[in-house]
Amino acid sequence: MEARPGNNPPGTSPATTAPPLDGLATNHVPTAAPRRGRVSRRVALPIVAVVLIAIVGFAYRYWYNSTHFVWTDNAQISGSIIQVGALNAGEVNAVLTDVGQHVDKGQVVAKVSVPMAVSAASGGTAKLGFTNTENQLVDVTSPLSGTVVARMADPGSTVAPGQPIIAVVDPTALYVTANVNETDVDRIHVGEPVDVSVDSLGVVLPGRVEAITPASASSFSLIPQQNSSGNYTKVVQVVPVKISVEYGNLPLIVGSSVEVNIHVR
Repeated sequence: MEARPGNNPPGTSPATTAPPLDGLATNHVPTAAPRRGRVSRRVALPIVAVVLIAIVGFAYRYWYNSTHFVWTDNAQISGSIIQVGALNAGEVNAVLTDVGQHVDKGQVVAKVSVPMAVSAASGGTAKLGFTNTENQLVDVTSPLSGTVVARMADPGSTVAPGQPIIAVVDPTALYVTANVNETDVDRIHVGEPVDVSVDSLGVVLPGRVEAITPASASSFSLIPQQNSSGNYTKVVQVVPVKISVEYGNLPLIVGSSVEVNIHVR
C-alpha cells in the first residue's frame, strides 16, 4: 500500500518507507557511464599512439633528409649549343638540314651567295650584286657532330657576317645545371653522388657533382642588381652547380626541368 505524505505511522520517516523516484535513476546512471568512458579510452589510446608515431617518423625523416641531402628543383638539362653561320655577308641560297636531324663534323649545312662587284658607280665605288655564278656560293659547314636544335634562316634570307643559320648541340655531352641556395653550397663537394629525376622521361638517373661555380647566378644577369638605396631587402642567392649524368642513349631535352638530390657528407 502506497504511503502518503502526512499519513506515516509514528516512528517512521518518508525516506525509509518511500524512496523518491529520482533516487532510483541515480542508482542506474553510474553503472553505465564508466563503461562508456572505458570504451572511449580504449579507442582513443591507439589513435593517439598512431599520431605520435607518425609525427616522430616525419620529424626523423625531415632531419635525415636535411642532414644527408641537398635537394632542389631549380635545375635543368644543359648543353653547349653552337650557332653555325657564314663568315661572309650574303644571301642564303640553300639550307640543307632541319631541326631534329643529325649532322657530322665538316658536313655542308647551308650555302650562301656572296655579292660581288658587278659595276662601278660614280666616284669609283664598286656596286655589289649577285650574278648567280658558282664562284659566288660559299659552303657553310658544321664544326661538330650533333643534332640540329634550331634553324634561324631560310633560302632567300640576307645574313650578316657570322649571323647564325642553324644551331647544333652534341647530344652525347649534356649535363645538369642545378641552382643551389648559397646557404647550402658549403655542404656540397666535387665528386659527391647525385640522384637526378628527369621530368620529361619520368626516370631517376645517377649523377656526380663536377663543379661548383664560384659566382652566383645573378652575376651573369644583363642588368646586375644594384642595392644602392636604404631600402635594402636581402634575397638568398643561388649558385650554379654542374652535375654530370649517366643517361646512355636516353633522349634528354636541352632546357628541360629536372630535380636533383645531392648526397652530402
